[in-house]
Amino acid sequence: MPKSWFYQTKSTLLSLGIVGVLLLNAGVSPIPALAETPDNYQGETSQIDLHQVVLSLAPGTNVDLVAKSFGAKIVRYGPLNFATLEFQENVNIQEIIGVLKSTPGVTGAEENYPRTIQSIPEAPPPNDPLFLKQWSLITREVQGAWEMGATGQGVTIAIVDTGIALEHPDLMANLVPGYNSITGSEAGGANRDNNGHGTQVAGIAAAERNDEGIVGVAYQAKIMPIKAIGATGVGYDDAIADGIIWAADHGAKIINLSLGSENGSVSSDILKQAVTYAHNKGCLLIAASGNYDPESQGNPGVSYPASDPRVLAITATDNAGKVTSYSATGSEVDLAAPGDFIPTDGWNRAEGSGYTYASGTSLAAPFVSGEAALIWSQHPEWSRDQVVQALEQGTEDLGSPGRDSRYGYGLVDVALALNLTNQTLDPRTSPAVINTLGGIIEAAEGSTRVDLTIPSQAFDQTVNVTLNAVSPPADLPNGAAFLTPAFQVNWGGTVPQKMLSLKWRDPDLKGDFGGNLYRWNGLRWISLGGEISNGEAGFGLYMPGVYAFGTAQDRGQQSQRFAGATAEGTAVQISKETFTTGADTVILAQVNQFPDALAGAPLAYKLQAPILLSSSSGLSEDVRGEIQRLAPKTVYLLGGTAALSDQIAKELRKTYEVKRLFGYTAEGTARAIALELGTEGRAVIASVRYFQDALVISSWAARQGIPILLTQPQTLSAETETTLQELKVTESLVIGGTAVVGSAVMDQLPLPSRISGMTAYDTAAAVLQAYPPTTARLEIATGENYPDALTGAVRAAFYGSRVVLVPTQLDIPSSLSFLLKSWQGYQTEALGGVFALPENVVQTVRTWVQ
Repeated sequence: MPKSWFYQTKSTLLSLGIVGVLLLNAGVSPIPALAETPDNYQGETSQIDLHQVVLSLAPGTNVDLVAKSFGAKIVRYGPLNFATLEFQENVNIQEIIGVLKSTPGVTGAEENYPRTIQSIPEAPPPNDPLFLKQWSLITREVQGAWEMGATGQGVTIAIVDTGIALEHPDLMANLVPGYNSITGSEAGGANRDNNGHGTQVAGIAAAERNDEGIVGVAYQAKIMPIKAIGATGVGYDDAIADGIIWAADHGAKIINLSLGSENGSVSSDILKQAVTYAHNKGCLLIAASGNYDPESQGNPGVSYPASDPRVLAITATDNAGKVTSYSATGSEVDLAAPGDFIPTDGWNRAEGSGYTYASGTSLAAPFVSGEAALIWSQHPEWSRDQVVQALEQGTEDLGSPGRDSRYGYGLVDVALALNLTNQTLDPRTSPAVINTLGGIIEAAEGSTRVDLTIPSQAFDQTVNVTLNAVSPPADLPNGAAFLTPAFQVNWGGTVPQKMLSLKWRDPDLKGDFGGNLYRWNGLRWISLGGEISNGEAGFGLYMPGVYAFGTAQDRGQQSQRFAGATAEGTAVQISKETFTTGADTVILAQVNQFPDALAGAPLAYKLQAPILLSSSSGLSEDVRGEIQRLAPKTVYLLGGTAALSDQIAKELRKTYEVKRLFGYTAEGTARAIALELGTEGRAVIASVRYFQDALVISSWAARQGIPILLTQPQTLSAETETTLQELKVTESLVIGGTAVVGSAVMDQLPLPSRISGMTAYDTAAAVLQAYPPTTARLEIATGENYPDALTGAVRAAFYGSRVVLVPTQLDIPSSLSFLLKSWQGYQTEALGGVFALPENVVQTVRTWVQ
C-alpha cells in the first residue's frame, strides 16, 4: 500500500449523528471516476444561520406570490409540496413564521434546521495492515458470517451524507449512481465528497475486499452516494429530506443518515414526512444515536431522526464492548455496535483518497447497515420487519437484562444473527417445532400464501405448530363467497404471551374493503373485518382455528357515518357493521364512567369482540337486542357494580357466561383488563384524567397486543406499578405531555419513551404520524366526548385504521390539519351523530384526505 495513502485526518463525526442505509438491486454500472468537483457547489453554503423557512403548501398555492409578498427568495421547491424561502438577515424569523402560518395556501411553516457533523482528533494510525486492526470485524463475528456465504451481494446501501470519494480504490467498484440533493443534480460527480465523512461511513458498511486498505462489513454490497451535507459539515432539513425521498423513489430498502442537530433531538415536519415516506415504501432506516462531549454537557438524549419510532437508533461501543462515554443514549436506542477508533476509508483535501481512523455513533450505524445487508442478501424475499427482527435477536445482551437505554436489545453479533435467521425467521413448512425464539410458518394453496409469525417469547415452552389448507367446514353466511382457501392454524392448548401475526398474500385481496376475514368457531363463521392493502392482508391472533378470506356481508350501501340517538345506539351501529355474523364474546362498559373502558380495546381485539355501552342501572332495548343478535358465549363487564349494576349481571347470566373485570379505581380496572389480556413485555401508559390520549393510541395498541395502563399526572399508582412487574414490562410508551404524565411518573417506568404535543390534538397528530394507518381508512370522532371513539377504536383495529379526534368546530389545530392534508386517497367513516360530530367538520377532513 503506498505510504501516501496513509494519512491522519480529524474524524468527521456527527455530533448528533444519524446514519441510515438503502438496499437496492445489484447490476447497476458503477459511476466512472471524474475530475474533482469544486468545493462550493451551487446552492451550498458554509453559513449556518441562513434565515430560511420551510413551507408546507396546499395544492395549487402560488409560492412565487407568497415569496414576493414577504420579500423572500425561493431557494428550493419540493419534495412533498414543500418550499424553502430565504429572508434578509435583519428580519425576525419567528415573527415571519407566525405570519406565514396564517397565510392562505400555507399549511405549515418552520425554520430550516441545520444538521451538523463535528471533528474529533485521533491518535496516529499504526503501521500494521489495516485489516488486522479492524477489531470490530473480529469481535462481532463478521468473518463467521462471511464463512456462511453472506457478503451483501445483490444489496445496495445508499449513504445520505457528505458524498463519497468516487475514485477511492476501496469504494469505486461498488458504486451505483446517486444524487446531490443540495443542488438537485443527478449528474455524475455531483455527489463527490468534499468533507470526508461520507467516505468514512461508506467504508465501514461496504468497502470492497480487494487486498487493499480495509474491508467493509458487507464487502460485496453496492453503495449509492447521496450528497445532502456540504463541505463544512452542515446540511439542512430540506436537502436531507429530498435525499431520503430520492433514495426511496429509486429502489432503496434501507436508508443511512449521518447527521444531527446541535440543539438535541429537534425534529421538523419535512424530515418527519421524509422518514414516513421512506418507511411506508418499505425502507429500513438505520441511524446513529448521536455524539456529545461528556465533559462539557449532559447526555442530550437520542437525536432525531434516530429517536423516530420508525428508525433503528445505534450507539457506539469500544473494543471492550462498553458503550462509549460520548454516545447519546435513551429509551429509543435499539442496538449497540463498534464505533470507537475504527480504521476506515477516508478523504481529505490535501491528499485525496486514503485511510483514516474515526470514532462515533456515525461509525456504529453503518456497521449495523452492513450487517442488515448481509442478512438481506441471504434472504432477499424478506420484509424489512423480518430483517429488523433478526438484527434485534442476534445480539449479546449487555447492560441491564433485556432492552435498556444504552445497548438497546444488545451488542450486535453478526454470525449469531445469521444463525438465528435459519432457526427462527427463515420460513418453515408445517408442522414445525417452535421454541422461545419464535419463528415463521408458511403454507400455500393455489395462488394464496399464508405466513404465521410467532415472535420471540410468545411461548414459554416448545410447541408444535401446524398451518395447513383445509376444506371449508361450511359455506360463508348470507351469500358471501370465498376469496381464498381456508387454512387451519393450531398450536395446542398453550396460551401465547404475545400476539401472533397471520399474513395472507393473494391477488384477489384488492384492498377495496370488499373482503373480510372469517374464523370458524365450530358452529358458525365469525366476521373479523379486513386489514387489506395491495394484495396482502394481516391479522393479529391469539386463538387457533380455521380462517379464510371472503367477500363482505351484503348489508346494503356501506355507511359513512355510524350514529344512534344515543352513545349506546352508536355503539350498536358500529357493532352491527363490524361484527356482521355475530361474536363469541361481547364487552360491556358504562356509557358515562369512561375510565373503566379506556383500556378495553386491546382486550376486545384479542377476544374478537365488540364493545357495547350501557347505563349503570340496566340494559336498553337496543343493547339487549344487539347482544342477542351477536349470540355470544361470554359477556365481559368492565368496572364494578357502581359502573354496571349487579342487576345487569344477573340478567345476562341467565343466558351467557359473565366475567367482571374491575378494580377499586380506574387504574385498578385497567390492571384487571391488562392481566386478562395477558401479553408481556410492553405497555402503553396514559392519563386516567385526559381520555383523549388513551383513545388515539388504542387502535394501534390493540393491533400490537399491548395493554393500556393508566396513571395520575404526578403519581404512579400502586396498581399500575404492580402490573408492570406482573407483565414483565421492559418497554413503556407514554402518551401525552408532562402535564398529563409527569416526569416523576416517567422516571418510574421501564425504558420509557414519550409521544406528546402541546395540546391533546397535537398529541393525537404526533401519534398518527408515528403510527399511521396500515390501510387507506380513517375513523373520525369527536375529541370532546369519549364513547364514540372508544367503541370505534375496536373497528379501527380490525380494519387497520386509526381514530382521528377532531374538535366540533372548524378550528382543527395546524399540527393535525397539516398531517391530514399530507395524506391522500383515504376513505373516512364518521363515528356519532351530527350533534356530536358536525357534518361540516367531517366534510372538511374528508376533503383533505380524499
